[in-house]
Amino acid sequence: MNRSELFTPMKIGSVTIKNRIVMEPMGLMGLAGREGEFNQRAADYFVERAKGGVGLIITGFTKVENEIERMKMPTFTCVTHNPTAFENSCYEMIERVHSYGAKIFLQVSAGLGRVAKPTLLETQPVAPTEVPNYWQPDVMCRALTTEEVERIISRFEEAAAIAKKVGFDGIELHAVHEGYLADQFTMSVFNKDRSDRFNGDLEQRATFPIEILKAIRRGAGENYPVTVRYSIRSFIKELGQGGINVAAKESGRDTEEGLELAKILEKAGYDALMPILDLMMHGIGPTHHYTRKMVYTFHLLNSSKMLLMCLLLWAVRWVILNLLKTQLKMVQLTLLA
Repeated sequence: MNRSELFTPMKIGSVTIKNRIVMEPMGLMGLAGREGEFNQRAADYFVERAKGGVGLIITGFTKVENEIERMKMPTFTCVTHNPTAFENSCYEMIERVHSYGAKIFLQVSAGLGRVAKPTLLETQPVAPTEVPNYWQPDVMCRALTTEEVERIISRFEEAAAIAKKVGFDGIELHAVHEGYLADQFTMSVFNKDRSDRFNGDLEQRATFPIEILKAIRRGAGENYPVTVRYSIRSFIKELGQGGINVAAKESGRDTEEGLELAKILEKAGYDALMPILDLMMHGIGPTHHYTRKMVYTFHLLNSSKMLLMCLLLWAVRWVILNLLKTQLKMVQLTLLA
């Protein structure tokens, strides 16, 4: 991408965004109030990013329900926990973001599934099928019933209606990426022995995110922009063990299946697939023509300079973490002396 193109408008569905700079979602804790609303820190945080000139802001993880997978409040924001409180927290925040010419999408989630920390839950962890919890393998996640899955889907309709009402410019589904609940439904390693319509071949396993899209359309209308956070590849060696070795056998979603699933989600009607950085790690670029909608964030990343910058950032992060570990050990030794 030519550098000047970064500052040209782009469209996602029916929404025009002033430039191609997107603030991607981050699941930041500390931005939720006790009723699941955005707190003042959240409003100030997003407004500062809008003030900096970003074209599109995508909020972090916001749950559509907090009953089936009940998290201790206020861990994350939740649209339906107290709809009035949630709505009232959004109006001014969104108006302030819009005042700087930025657009803002609400990222909504079915939940964390097997990667939910048991210490953050008031209920047993859930998953598409019975499977050990990621953080505490001795804790078993129970399988969601068909009725519970349908209930989660219905909550997206309610959440979408509220998102549109308060002024969000679109919605992003969290997440067919990084092994969260919606992603778990799409992978045979986690979705093993269900006997309902949410299991089967790849297209059948994609039923959950596709039905979520339909629910969002019912709540917000056919022209309301809907994107999905997406990982082409899972990088799962086995349960509880990941790895970035591209040559290693993939237990989750491999590249071939990831490209096929991207086409399925595009055909279903998602306005854009927001890919994770893993695309660059195994040489996938726009020349593959895997789907015309998986472009927005990836084009910003698809250059050798950006790859080098990301690798540099990872290296810096690794150095800082190791320095902190060293300092912590020194403090512990001092206290023991």
